[in-house]
Amino acid sequence: MGGTRIKIGLWHEGEISAIEILKSESQKGLLFHLEQIDAVIERLLKTKNNPPLDGVSLAFPGLVNTETKRIVATNQKYDDATEIDLESYYNQKWNAAFFIDNDSRLAAIGEWKYGVGKGFDDIVMVTFGTGIGTGVIMEGKLIRGKHYQAGCLGGHIIVNYEGRKCSCGNIGCVEAEASTWNLDDQLRADPLFSHSQLAHQKNIDYEYLFQMAREGDPLAIKFRNRCLKIWSAGIINYIHAYDPEIVILGGGILNSSQDIIPILQQNIDQFAWTPWGKVILKLSELKEKASILGGVYSLNSNPELSAEGRIKYIL
Repeated sequence: MGGTRIKIGLWHEGEISAIEILKSESQKGLLFHLEQIDAVIERLLKTKNNPPLDGVSLAFPGLVNTETKRIVATNQKYDDATEIDLESYYNQKWNAAFFIDNDSRLAAIGEWKYGVGKGFDDIVMVTFGTGIGTGVIMEGKLIRGKHYQAGCLGGHIIVNYEGRKCSCGNIGCVEAEASTWNLDDQLRADPLFSHSQLAHQKNIDYEYLFQMAREGDPLAIKFRNRCLKIWSAGIINYIHAYDPEIVILGGGILNSSQDIIPILQQNIDQFAWTPWGKVILKLSELKEKASILGGVYSLNSNPELSAEGRIKYIL
């Protein structure tokens, strides 16, 4: 579940056999979306002649207690979610096993087990979507922490203590300074905006920003360069905190990876303190499937599911 889209995939006979994407109106809450999600589940199961649904795994953009399978905290997305007992809901609705974790954590697991992170046991995954999320694998183990917030709050690392107020209430977070949810507002507040080609675009996203920067628009170049410095600072903080071998970048902003990864790699090589060697940036291999596959792996690894610990049909 993302801030702007919900991606639903069916795992069948060892692969994702179908994916459907819904537009999200996250400000309306989670309960508002459950009926729509159920309708997609029904459609996807019909493509396989309506087999019984073995399990549902949910990647959620917030803090999640994986022991109680409850959402602990949200941040202006699906804010009613802490009141909903999703395990009971899916048990009653589908008689299905249930697993839930933070979305970026599950993306990290997906890339670690099935994608570009295979063969590495120390990984930071950074997802650039509506906001910025992180997931961390350290010494072959997913980091969650005592209060289930370790490793997944990379978007709220402070890079400018005199900066913009973040949706989390803090000041100068990576996400507050350079993410999709406030890009349009920041650009429109800049004195150069009225003279920029960006002023002719109704809703400005990073793909358009990078396109205009390539065409020489001064405001687009200014913001592109600023964002690259902020993202570099954030990633360097993750490297110093978690000591990864690789950092994997995913999310819609990476559609402009040709403009992003070379500069971030250059900055990291120059400024990250890693006397053992260089941390390599890698582009997500699984893209939109990463969190889905991380959910499949996590649900399939749950010893409570069956004696064999195997699942055939998973949403």
